Amino acid sequence: MKLTLQTKINIGFILGLVTLSFVGAMAWRTNDRQATDAFEVNRARDVMTALEALRYTVTDGETGMRGYVISGEPAHLGSYQNNLNSVDNSYDQLRILAGDSPQQQPQLKILKSLLDERRASLAKILQLRQEQGMDAMRDSYFAGKGPALHEQIRQAIDMLQQTERGILSMDIATLQASTKEARLAIAAGGLLALLITVLSFFVIRRDVARRAVIDDALRKVNEDLQVATARAQQSDRIKSAFLATMSHELRTPLNSIIGFSGILFQELAGPLNTEQKKQLGMVRESSRHLLALVNDVLDISKVEAGQLKVLQMPFQITESLNRTVGLVAPLAEKKGLTLLTRIAGDLGEVVSDKRRLEQILINLLSNAVKFTEKGQITLTAERVDDYSAGEDGVTQQIMRVQISDTGMGISAEDLPTLFQPFRQIEDRVDKPYEGTGLGLAITQRLLALMGGQISVESEVGRGSIFTVILPRYGIAES
Repeated sequence: MKLTLQTKINIGFILGLVTLSFVGAMAWRTNDRQATDAFEVNRARDVMTALEALRYTVTDGETGMRGYVISGEPAHLGSYQNNLNSVDNSYDQLRILAGDSPQQQPQLKILKSLLDERRASLAKILQLRQEQGMDAMRDSYFAGKGPALHEQIRQAIDMLQQTERGILSMDIATLQASTKEARLAIAAGGLLALLITVLSFFVIRRDVARRAVIDDALRKVNEDLQVATARAQQSDRIKSAFLATMSHELRTPLNSIIGFSGILFQELAGPLNTEQKKQLGMVRESSRHLLALVNDVLDISKVEAGQLKVLQMPFQITESLNRTVGLVAPLAEKKGLTLLTRIAGDLGEVVSDKRRLEQILINLLSNAVKFTEKGQITLTAERVDDYSAGEDGVTQQIMRVQISDTGMGISAEDLPTLFQPFRQIEDRVDKPYEGTGLGLAITQRLLALMGGQISVESEVGRGSIFTVILPRYGIAES
């Protein structure tokens, strides 16, 4: 499956995000390990410091006791008594620092036992001083195990220091290993991110270059299409101009045929028998029908060629409405349809093209009659003084004319193409409706030239409503 440029960009972004997340997780993990290892290193160093402080405190106390035994000076005894509290505090600090180390637990117990024994031994010597005097105390101290206990305590401290040095070395090695691991993880992640970035850059650049080539090709195709469209539009204008010219040429002989057949039909040139009048009537009706078709082609050609101009003259619209209804009434009566007119009040004057408006209304009324088999056709007209065509809130005075019928109706799929030229609702070979399919297309274009518009609402089997909107005072001059 070929991946799009956007998909490749998304994949590169996701890979970069995953890589950064991996590097971040590794950095977090190694940083946490480094913090733990650094804590252990600092703890081991603190233990070493505490052991050295305890050694100094014990030695200082022993020196004070020895001075008191030799000289008998009370000052040395005070220093010794203060030293006992310092020894206890130093041991408590050491126990807190090294208390969670299983390697140091046995040695701590031994050291505690020796310190307790030292305290008890020195207490006995002081008691002997009170009971038997200085000489007895001095003989007992040098003959007893005071110096030996001091040496054992020093050895115990040395053992603890030696063990702690091993622990410190291991902690430092672990810290260095975790630091190296963190550097390797960050370096590997950075290298991977760089690789993904470079790879994504080249892939995207290649696709962008391909896209540029495709865009250039599309631009050339569009330029060719624009040229072809311009030529087609020019050809269409030439065609419309040709049709307009040919329609004029066709109208002249058709009008002659209609005129002369009328004279013959009235028997002004002599009497006709029944069969002759029948055939002459068929000639006249066919000529009129052909003239109507030519007029439709002429109108649509003029509109498309930009040759059709509309007038802006004031006239009474009610008169035009009544006239168009009167012209279509015989067609409705012939099919047994009811033709109603509903005009709301005095509509007054309208500034527009009277002949084109009547052409539009006749076309809509004729279509309503053509596509209605039973029921009625209603023309409704009213004046609207505050009509708003858009969301901008601008209002204008318009005439609204609606032509409704109870005919066959129009399906929803036919509505979008209803106003296209040469399109009819029933596009079948055996359709009973005649015409060019230009009526509604001409109506829409004429209304656009007159500043108006047309819309339709319809439902199959229930009829249609065509609504014409026409400005009352014509098109504003630009």
